[in-house]
Amino acid sequence: MSGTGAEDPAPGCVGAVIVHYATPGLLRQCLDALAACAQGWLGSTVVVDNASPGSAVRSLAGDFPTVEFVYSERNLGFAAGANLGLRTRPAPYHLLLNPDASLQPGALPAMLACMVAEREAGIVAPRLLNPDGTLQLSCRRFPTLLAILARGLRLHWLCRGSVDRYLMVDWDHAQRRAVDWAIGACLLLRRSAWEAVGGFDESFFLYCEDLDLCWRMHQGGWNVYYEPAAQVRHVHRRASASLWPGRPARAHARSLVRLFRKHPLPLW
Repeated sequence: MSGTGAEDPAPGCVGAVIVHYATPGLLRQCLDALAACAQGWLGSTVVVDNASPGSAVRSLAGDFPTVEFVYSERNLGFAAGANLGLRTRPAPYHLLLNPDASLQPGALPAMLACMVAEREAGIVAPRLLNPDGTLQLSCRRFPTLLAILARGLRLHWLCRGSVDRYLMVDWDHAQRRAVDWAIGACLLLRRSAWEAVGGFDESFFLYCEDLDLCWRMHQGGWNVYYEPAAQVRHVHRRASASLWPGRPARAHARSLVRLFRKHPLPLW
């Protein structure tokens, strides 16, 4: 297959998918913003709840009657949860959102316009903003082992060049461009491309599944685009960045090991 998507956007052509775990307050904000900013283009919204403790998310469902809530009996992880949501309500395009991401006015039309203009685009990522409105560095070059280790161990000062290149600090993020990959807080997926590459790799429980998907998109002849005209606010917590070896950090480490075993990424 080659990247030659041909689905022209039409009203209702987008299915939104949100994978959720134990953040009902953020999920409410996400759904409120989605309802306010995606009218017309949105055909369905599916929330996959990964066995959140308590009853808060089920209570929340009553406030959003048009949203389909899928309740998993166990925590599937992000990749498997996303695949479940994407298969629940098939659509030509899917907006994959984290609960801590809030769509801003005009974001979805801008991403769809990029899909139309760039027919080889399998994924379009927006400009992510921090809660204070500043730029969040969300599109990346493919990593080297050196950059990943330096960032994870907070040794940026030793390998500043490698880390800055990985985070694309050298670029002003003001223009649309093809990129290696973008973090999965908010991605618009062309379904035909997602199907062609086999969806998310469910062996990644948490972390790196977005990078792996983008890698396979490139292998399949598709491109990943960054569209700065689309803006999304993202409460980026980076739970895995702690030096204390808690569950997020351990999950991130396992995913990185799998990533470097699976793909021929450079050491430095």
